[in-house]
Amino acid sequence: MLIRLHIKGFKSLADVEVHFGPFTCVAGANGSGKSNLFDAIQFLRDLTEYPIIEAATRVRDPLGKTGDIRALFTQQQGEHFGIMSFDADFIVSRSVRDDFNREATPKSTFLNYKLSLKYVEASKGLPERIELMKEDLSHITVSDAKSKLSFTANSTFFKSVINNQRRGIGYISTEPNQGSTIIRLHQDGGSSGRPVQIPAIGSPKTILGGINTNDYPTVLAARREMQNWALLQLEPSALRQPDAYSAESRVSANGAHMPATLWRLGAQTQVSNRLATLLDDVKSVRVERDESRRSYTLVVTRLDSTEHAARSLSDGTLRFLALAIIAEDRESGRLICLEEPENGIHPSRIQAIIELLKDMAVDINEEVNDDNPLRQVIINSHSPVVLGSLNTDDLVMARLTHSAGSTATTFEYVEDTWRAQIDENRPSVAPGMLMAYLQADDNQIETLKHETQLPLLKRKPKTTREYMNQLSLDFGENPIK
Repeated sequence: MLIRLHIKGFKSLADVEVHFGPFTCVAGANGSGKSNLFDAIQFLRDLTEYPIIEAATRVRDPLGKTGDIRALFTQQQGEHFGIMSFDADFIVSRSVRDDFNREATPKSTFLNYKLSLKYVEASKGLPERIELMKEDLSHITVSDAKSKLSFTANSTFFKSVINNQRRGIGYISTEPNQGSTIIRLHQDGGSSGRPVQIPAIGSPKTILGGINTNDYPTVLAARREMQNWALLQLEPSALRQPDAYSAESRVSANGAHMPATLWRLGAQTQVSNRLATLLDDVKSVRVERDESRRSYTLVVTRLDSTEHAARSLSDGTLRFLALAIIAEDRESGRLICLEEPENGIHPSRIQAIIELLKDMAVDINEEVNDDNPLRQVIINSHSPVVLGSLNTDDLVMARLTHSAGSTATTFEYVEDTWRAQIDENRPSVAPGMLMAYLQADDNQIETLKHETQLPLLKRKPKTTREYMNQLSLDFGENPIK
C-alpha cells in the first residue's frame, strides 16, 4: 500500500509529493499532468521487472517519440534536469513467496524506498543511458509509523499491517567508495552477515529489481509489493475475448482473461449482483464452457432471458465487469490505478462505478485478512459528475503552473481534509472551487483563489456535491442536480 510518494525530475513532475489513502481521486483538467503521476508509479513498478533502460522505454510518451528516454526527465527553460528521484513510503505483506515458491517473512512491513537515476548523453561510441545513482531501502519504526500513516486508521487495522523487528542500518544503502558509488545489500539479520557490494555505475537493473530469493525477505517483500502496482488500461478488444482452458486466470492490465478468472473464482452471483447496480435488467453473469473448443466465454443474461456474449456487450459494461471481477479476486493487485473510470458510463450510472471502486479498497476500520485484503485504488478524472460523487477527503487536485517560461504539475489538497493537515504551507483548494478548477485556466484559478469569498456553512459538507448545493442555496441560486 503506497502511503506517500515524492517525485523530482520526472516528466512534468519537477518536485511533487502526494499522500494516498485507501481510495484517492486525482482530479484535474486535461493536460494537467495527472497521468504523469500514474506513469511514475508504473515506472517504479517496471523497474522491479526490467532493466532500467527497458523500463524507461515502456513509459507512455504522449508526443510519440518512441525510445526518447531523455523526454522522461523534467525540462525547464529548454534544459532537462538530467536527474530524477523517487522517495516512497509503503506497506508490504507480512509474508511473501520467492520465485521458487519458498515462503519468506520480512522483518519490517512499513518501508521507505529512495531511488535516484541520472541521464547520460551518448559519447565515445556508447549509446545514451540511464545510470543508477542512489538506492536505499530502510524500515519505518512502529512509533514513527503512527505519524507517517497520515490518514486515521483503526488500531485493529494498524496492528494487522505494521510490524518492525529491525534496528540500525537499512536493507539497501548507498555509500561513496573511492570516487565511485557502491550499493550495499544487507541481510535481514542486520549487522550479522557481510553485505553484498554492487557498483552503482554500470548496473543494468536496480538492486531491488534483482532480488528473487528468500535470502533477503524484506527486500523481496518490497519488490513483490511494487510488482503488484497495476495501471489498468482496459481495452475493448481484450475485454471481449474468450479464454482457452490454459489461459492465465487473473484479469490482466488490459482486461484480458475475465472468463478464466471468473471461472476460477466461482463468484458469478457476486458479479451478477454488482452488475445489476449498473444495469437494471441483468439477471445473471456466467461462464460458458465449450468442450470442443476448450474455451471459456463470458455470458450476460437479461431479465427477458436473452443471452449476450462478451463480444456483444458495450465498452462501458465490459469495463464495469472487469472491475467487478477484480474486486472479487483477493489475489488481484495491491495498488490499482485507473484513468477516467467514467468513460463509456452514462452519467446517471457513474455513482455505481465509484461505489464499486471504493468497495475494492481496503477497509481501514477492520483487520486486514482474506476478507479485507490490503488493496488500494487510485483514479484520475476531469469529470464534474465524478467529483460530485466523492467525499472531499478522497480528492487531490492536479494543475499546471507556469513560471519563467516553464510548466510543471502541482498537487493541491482540499481544505479541512486529513491531507491538508499534513502540510499547512501547501496551497489548498476550497471545496466550492473544485468544479471551477476543471474548467478554468491558470489566470482564472488565481482569481478564484484571491477574490472568491466563500460563505461559512452551518455544517461541514461530506461531498463536493453537497458543498456546491449549500453554496448555491446560500447565494439564492438553483442547487446543483
